[in-house]
Amino acid sequence: MESPNRNPASDTQHSSQERAGAMKPFATLPGIPFFSTIIPLSRNALSFFMRTFDTHGDRVQLRVFSRNVLLLCNPDDIEAVLVNERDSFGRSSEVRNLRPILGNGLFASEGELWRSQRRLIQPKFHSSAIQSYASVMLECVSQRIEGWRPGDLRNLHLEMMHYTRDVVCRTLFGSKPDVDAMAIAQAVTTVFDDLRSEVLYLNLWRRLPLPRSICWNRAVKVLDQAISRMISHRRRARAGTGQSASSSDMLNVLLDARGEDGTSMSDRQIHDEIMNMFIAGHETSALTLAWAMHLLSTNPDIQDHAASEVLKVTSNRPLRPEDMPSLRYLSAIVQETLRLYPPLWCIGRYTIRNTTLSGFPVARGTHIWLCIYRLHRDPRWFSDPEAFQPERWQDGTSLKKFTYVPFGVGPRVCIGQHFAMVEIVLGLAAILSRFRLSSPPGSSVAPEAWMTLRPKHAVSLRIDARSR
Repeated sequence: MESPNRNPASDTQHSSQERAGAMKPFATLPGIPFFSTIIPLSRNALSFFMRTFDTHGDRVQLRVFSRNVLLLCNPDDIEAVLVNERDSFGRSSEVRNLRPILGNGLFASEGELWRSQRRLIQPKFHSSAIQSYASVMLECVSQRIEGWRPGDLRNLHLEMMHYTRDVVCRTLFGSKPDVDAMAIAQAVTTVFDDLRSEVLYLNLWRRLPLPRSICWNRAVKVLDQAISRMISHRRRARAGTGQSASSSDMLNVLLDARGEDGTSMSDRQIHDEIMNMFIAGHETSALTLAWAMHLLSTNPDIQDHAASEVLKVTSNRPLRPEDMPSLRYLSAIVQETLRLYPPLWCIGRYTIRNTTLSGFPVARGTHIWLCIYRLHRDPRWFSDPEAFQPERWQDGTSLKKFTYVPFGVGPRVCIGQHFAMVEIVLGLAAILSRFRLSSPPGSSVAPEAWMTLRPKHAVSLRIDARSR
């Protein structure tokens, strides 16, 4: 039986290229850089990338301001940059611009610091450990949808941003809603919900006396101080008892963590890890949920199939954490959503030493942009790539390696990918168990790409009671 994820004609052509060991060199984007790259990028980066690939192929060389950039979407280049030649590539300039905010947490750090922190924190994100947080996720989504009423028109992107924010706050700091935890929740909404093009010139933008930058700086300060107070208060409370706290929230986990030499993290490092957990685990999950609900609202048969699965698994009882493995069709829906709308639609790297990609030289200082959005919609790897087909993840067919990487790949693969899948699948199951989603007449949703792939406009859907 032919694989539903492959295009045979294109596959044959690509296979012959691979057998010959041939990879095309980097095409050069013609024209004056300001007009050929900067203006199209500022207007619609995603459309610019897609047009560029359509015209020039998988590997394009361009200039953006003073930057030499390689724009890539071939799985061989994904493998080289993120796996085989990873030591030749550092964090992107966009991530480095965020270091004054994120410090040296896992998302932003590099080198030996990153390796030691990854070894320290990785065990806390294994699937067995994450199950302990699933009940918190169910509580948070239940509280979020409690006020929904049949006939409501809801901005589900905003609703899901609040849901995932609540999950992060609860898993980090526990269920007791003290003043600092509430201040953190409010500041997170300001700091991480509305950061788009500013990240390209964050240090300059923060100094401008604009109402939006002033508000953003104030929220960063509130968030920074509140997290520091939470760490200090928790340390004092633990010192007073003379033992580690029994609570399994992530703050206690970070306080208890010990390196191979027995040393613990400093307060500053814990602060930075918490900030990184917010940026890595808050918006990305919310976006996946919003895109999934948009897709389900326009594919009612798939939505009904998913709701039927939830009903079959729960038999009308409330959802439980242990239901997660049985929600296979919902998991396929999430996988397909991540294919069509990967939150991290483009992965950036910075070349830190002279190297090669498929035998072609790449100079130190070159910026690498790996377009995951294009990779996931390539007809060579996925048949009918623009279609929403969750079934393609249920037939057991294997894909060509490095053609599906919504959480990245290699040593820096997202540490929270299992956490995110549980959060998204259980959140979606809780909503579909109670509500039917539909798009109002005339509504449309289009992606807008900056650091993440957001809906350009509100994902406003009508919710109606689902008959049981």
